[in-house]
Amino acid sequence: MQKMQEWYQYFYTGQDCSRILQDISALTALELGQTSHAYAAAARHTLALLQAAGIPQAELLSFPADGRTAYQDKRMPLAWEATIGKLTLLNTGSPDYNRLNFSGPDSSHDFVAADFQQHPFHLVKGSVATAPGGQIARIITEGQFLSGEDPRGCLVMLQPLTSPRAAVLKPILDQGGLGIISDYLQGRYKTPDALQWVNACTEGAHWHVQADDRPFVAFSVTPRIGDFIRDRATAGALKARVECDGRRYEGTLPAVTALLPGRRSEEVWLLAHLYEPLADDDSFGVVAAIEAARGLMARGTPEFSVRLVFAMEFYGYAAYAASRGENLRPAVVGALNLDSSLAPPELELQIHLAGPGTPFYGNALAELLVRALAKQENAPRFAFNRYPGAYHDDQFLSDPSVGVPTIWPLPAHNEFWHNSSQTAAWLSREGVRRGAAICSTLVEMLANPRPEWLDPAFRLAEENLADDLRLLSEKPFGRPAERLRHCWQRETERLQDFARFCSAAAVQEAVAALAAKYRALSVGLADSEKPTPWRAYAADIVPKRQTVGLPYDLAKVPVRQRRRLPDGVLYGPFANILANLDGRKDLGQVIREAEYEYRAALSEAQVKKYVDAVCYLADWGYLSLLQEVRIGVEEIVAALRQLGVREGDLLLVHSSLSGCGHITGGAMSIITALKQAVGPGGTLLFPTFTRPYIYLGDVLNKNYNYRPFDPADTSQIWVGAVPQAFLEQNPAPLRSRHITHSWAGVGPLAEECLRQHQPCDPPAGESSPLALACQHQGKVLFFGCPLASVTFLHYLETHCQMPFLQPAVCRRRTPDGGLETVLIDKHLPGHRDFYCGNQAHKCKFFRRAFERGLQLQQTSLGVGMLQMLSLPQLFEIGCQLLREDPRVLLCDDPECTFCRQF
Repeated sequence: MQKMQEWYQYFYTGQDCSRILQDISALTALELGQTSHAYAAAARHTLALLQAAGIPQAELLSFPADGRTAYQDKRMPLAWEATIGKLTLLNTGSPDYNRLNFSGPDSSHDFVAADFQQHPFHLVKGSVATAPGGQIARIITEGQFLSGEDPRGCLVMLQPLTSPRAAVLKPILDQGGLGIISDYLQGRYKTPDALQWVNACTEGAHWHVQADDRPFVAFSVTPRIGDFIRDRATAGALKARVECDGRRYEGTLPAVTALLPGRRSEEVWLLAHLYEPLADDDSFGVVAAIEAARGLMARGTPEFSVRLVFAMEFYGYAAYAASRGENLRPAVVGALNLDSSLAPPELELQIHLAGPGTPFYGNALAELLVRALAKQENAPRFAFNRYPGAYHDDQFLSDPSVGVPTIWPLPAHNEFWHNSSQTAAWLSREGVRRGAAICSTLVEMLANPRPEWLDPAFRLAEENLADDLRLLSEKPFGRPAERLRHCWQRETERLQDFARFCSAAAVQEAVAALAAKYRALSVGLADSEKPTPWRAYAADIVPKRQTVGLPYDLAKVPVRQRRRLPDGVLYGPFANILANLDGRKDLGQVIREAEYEYRAALSEAQVKKYVDAVCYLADWGYLSLLQEVRIGVEEIVAALRQLGVREGDLLLVHSSLSGCGHITGGAMSIITALKQAVGPGGTLLFPTFTRPYIYLGDVLNKNYNYRPFDPADTSQIWVGAVPQAFLEQNPAPLRSRHITHSWAGVGPLAEECLRQHQPCDPPAGESSPLALACQHQGKVLFFGCPLASVTFLHYLETHCQMPFLQPAVCRRRTPDGGLETVLIDKHLPGHRDFYCGNQAHKCKFFRRAFERGLQLQQTSLGVGMLQMLSLPQLFEIGCQLLREDPRVLLCDDPECTFCRQF
């Protein structure tokens, strides 16, 4: 412990802080342009810094920047260049910030709101070229866009707190928008004239534009100018000249590495990323890493070799790691990532420990360092938490399939993240000194670990185990005995990693002593819990990893079938679940282990989400399922027969692809099974509902699920994967023409049920497939979904002329690509009592209907249920109930602003 204190003081006092700040400033200036040309200059400069410091084996590496090549499922960006990116507001005058409406006395001249040549952050990376000399474009606000204004050829000015990411960019491009303007800014109220450096303005989870991303032009403006643009666009038509010469192309992405040889060939990696043009994030990290290597060299040859890796954050690290092979555990001891690792006195420093899937003695040493420096006057203030041990974007190499456990020191709060105010002049000199000193100390400890640290690490493990036992009663969840056992195993594995530099006998003695401590603490702990349905289902699945690295960009998956994975993969328990899949443990146990590592219980809905994501990854080859409950066409047909589905039936099908568990063959297996069950004489009708609403009742649309109705765009369908697959893959399906509540079907009665439903008819009226299916003695099937999905109840509302049906104003795409506004009467706004998910069978309507004799047929399939109702019986009983109590479909919650009106 004393040696740690001595090392910290040595590095703290021995720094040349002025040189560090100069180097940070120079590197930040080179990276500011955010182009591939700027990247290359920054890499060459970094190589020169390494060579000037005398660090051996410094070299420049190159990886593809083609938007296609994937390393560890991280797809490399496209190269990009730009010299012009200018947004000129026409006839607005300059903003007068002293006036409430911003208008100055002269609005006859133009105003330049963004200019790449004045500050490169103004142009969002990935923007493409306009015609030479620019183009004139309208600017509309985000609110106007969501209210149905035609965005074709427009720039959309986003709201201040709307992040410029896929959730907004994609729908705007879908509707023909030119691009976006953003004034989103961390620290906006303290720096109203600063700019956000916009990263990850793409159409997916990826951080950089790839080959699949469509063209756009986007600008980042200051909060003051953003307010001005919104004010002018709200007051009337606003036009701008948009100029850009941005060019996406296939190029190369450099990385820089150097090696400080040690007495042993195993490497400690020192990571810091290039290409984010901010002094803290991460020019400081690059310079601090070089300073740490310089200090290490001055102290002689280290025990372990030290590898410096400077590359693009996340993607460059994955590329470099992949270039070294698959599992790197034999060659690499561990890593330290210096991303934004300043330690200003006013902020607490959090040392994030490596994910526990790859055991690392460095985690124990980091804990000991925090204790050793707790009372040092010039040391950082620590906010330490040994949990969860995560796999964030700066620690993803800790995943066991890669095998590079990574520690990351980071201030507890950065209110100026990606803010242009983060220049070298902004950096706290003391924060630089402390941050560089703590980083150098950590590198020294990892590269020159001392055998005498085994004993305090053992005592620390004992304390941690006792703390884990205490938490069993403070935060009770899971299986107590298993939970403590898992914590003990993690502590044991960490101690075993000390064998890298301690005698095997000493390590074995410590491990045996910890085992004795564990046995004493675990006496009497229960080793069971009451299983929930989804946990029981997970216990029957044994997944195994098939690819190296945590799945992220889903490069193996076709674009239209990619989806957001839970927690963004890296930022929650899902990463721990993936890391712990070893092909031996069942998924139920692995999910519990993630809970133990996060010290938090997961809800049944979260468990379902994680199980579904694991099965999705198995479908695309990222995992294999060594054991599972198979649900294929044969099993589905058998369940449908058990339910009472017969050949010749007419079925309205509400479905959830994941509701019963993993379906072998996906949505098409469900469709195939349904066709087999009803036979050639049967008819299937699927809801293919869309959301083209501007107004629904008296509520103006405010959500990004709005799309003008376009029957050719199946991605608009929001009622599940099965109807989407039916339209996309079924040859020549029939579909009704309704704008919001269309149905698609197959079978002898499909055309008759669908053809009468006109585009602007009441969605659930007498011409709807709901009414016609009832006339043909149809049934409604709920495949893995609750009764809350029952659209037929809206037909009862329409038939009985309920007063809470109201008009909707919608937009639809015309054949020439334009937009048309339409009114649909007797629409379905607001809330209903049966909108309560899995509890819908307990709502007023169904309770009373069951009492009147409504027959609900049910059978289990996997973890879910198949349920079926007779439409004529539901119609007869439902009409009786509505005549007796017109509010039977409305809730009785006095706080429900919709239902209480009637």
